[in-house]
Amino acid sequence: MSQIDPDKKTNDNSKESLKPIPAYRDTFVHFLFGTPGNEPLLLHFLNAVLESDGQQPAKSVEMRNPFNPATFVTEKYTILDVRATDERGDIFQVEFQTSERKTFADRMTYYTGKSLGSQMVVGEAYALLKAVIAIAVTTFEMFPQLASIHNSFYLKAKANPDVILTEKLQMHLLEACKEKIHRVGDLPPALGAWTNFFYFSHTKSEEEMTTLLQDQPMVKQAYGKYKQFNQDERLRSIDEAHQRFLTDIASDRAEAREEGREEGIAIGVDIGFDKGRAEIARNMKNDGFNTGIISKITGLSFTEIERLN
Repeated sequence: MSQIDPDKKTNDNSKESLKPIPAYRDTFVHFLFGTPGNEPLLLHFLNAVLESDGQQPAKSVEMRNPFNPATFVTEKYTILDVRATDERGDIFQVEFQTSERKTFADRMTYYTGKSLGSQMVVGEAYALLKAVIAIAVTTFEMFPQLASIHNSFYLKAKANPDVILTEKLQMHLLEACKEKIHRVGDLPPALGAWTNFFYFSHTKSEEEMTTLLQDQPMVKQAYGKYKQFNQDERLRSIDEAHQRFLTDIASDRAEAREEGREEGIAIGVDIGFDKGRAEIARNMKNDGFNTGIISKITGLSFTEIERLN
């Protein structure tokens, strides 16, 4: 390895490349939970969430979207970071969200419901439906009115929240954010360790992290994978390329939003605002834009967009 000349100036990009990649970054999350052989780590994380919610643990898990370094950069523009099933057939969907968006809860609900409904084919019994357990880890606070870091959401009776309509559709929010990280000690030890891991790995020293995770060997193992990831030039380059790709997508969103606004004004003058939004949405859908992007630009709901021909 070449020596760095202390008298030689380095640009901001080279300094940036030396910074640890956060453990909540989707590239690392997919590497950690999607690499063959890492299933025990994924199982431990999922069971930590289930334990925190008072549920029975899964005994085994199968990854449904393995990490593929060769295609990750551009193909990993998906809603979910992790898809898995356990021995009961229950479906787990895990995503890490770092950008605060007003539509995030609606999007999570949509894709959770879609996974539940997509299990059925004509003629099958509803009793065959497996639970869909959606888990979202956010680095921002979504529910300041709720004290806990981990909050679970079910379909419940308004008159009596103790009455649950079904447990086959679950959503779990884990807010690993600065506003709530001081409450990590209120979580069960396993989930507390995972929360500390995702929140602190890129800011604390190796010694500090070892102390923080000392009672949780599986999470310590995950931290070892994290160090391996950050020391691997190829994996870091994949992450860098993926971040560039996401930046390009964000730029495309901004351009599409502006074009959509201008086109909407023009169409709205001629055929009415509602028809104008539908036409914009239809064109964007035909051009391959993500439903969430179309909804954000046009204001149409996911259902309205799905119905467009």
